[in-house]
Amino acid sequence: MSARKAEALGYKNVKVFHAGLPAWKKAGQPVVSNVANIENLNKTDGSYILVDFRSKDEIEKGHIPKAVAAPGGDVNALKDQFPKFKRAVTILYNKEGNVAAALDAYKMISGWGYNQVSILDGGFDAWQKAGKQVATGPAQTKIAYVKKLAPGEVDLPVFQKLASGESKDKAVLDVRNADENKECAIAGAIHIPLDQLEGRLADLPKDKEIVIHCATGIRAEMAQNILQKAGLKSKFVKGDLSFDRDPQGKCIAKIAE
Repeated sequence: MSARKAEALGYKNVKVFHAGLPAWKKAGQPVVSNVANIENLNKTDGSYILVDFRSKDEIEKGHIPKAVAAPGGDVNALKDQFPKFKRAVTILYNKEGNVAAALDAYKMISGWGYNQVSILDGGFDAWQKAGKQVATGPAQTKIAYVKKLAPGEVDLPVFQKLASGESKDKAVLDVRNADENKECAIAGAIHIPLDQLEGRLADLPKDKEIVIHCATGIRAEMAQNILQKAGLKSKFVKGDLSFDRDPQGKCIAKIAE
């Protein structure tokens, strides 16, 4: 959809990286975050882990509120404190121009199976330059994370029951593209690619809550916004969705938190 908008504006050499962030992360490439992202998290559910890899003296002079200090820059000391929820948003930072410790930690935490890890672009310096609140004194030494559902997000056990056919009062909407859907899909799910959704709202049931999924939750959340504006009761699934096949060849949906 974004590519089409860019082409409509006159750009001639537009490409889409279909594999997206999941493939980028799987290849071991780092992901960056920014100050605005932390602000948005604070305005929504406030559920994230923020780790400061600077020296003790630097941290005590000033750090980002809610930051947890990594003792001696060693994230391994915090490993047992990380939640079981693998989609816990985790942001790492050092000072500008010195991201080595944060980069090493990024690779390590990603290796533990956490898939929402990023490095704060510009580090603590970017936070200060943006004029944001700074805390002084020792930072926290314990991770305190409480999982919260985003507005409109469905609890994963509810979706898993729905995907297995146990729930009949809801409809599943698959907004992946045609190639993804053809490879494997949830039995009985309605398939409408995201870029066709606004023109095909009449194809959706009006008497059921619609639970939307894609491969990661990004397109599903966008689709849920469209359905909300149309007055349709809906929720979206946030998580990395994959499929296996049983001995009979039936598609079995798996979703990782």
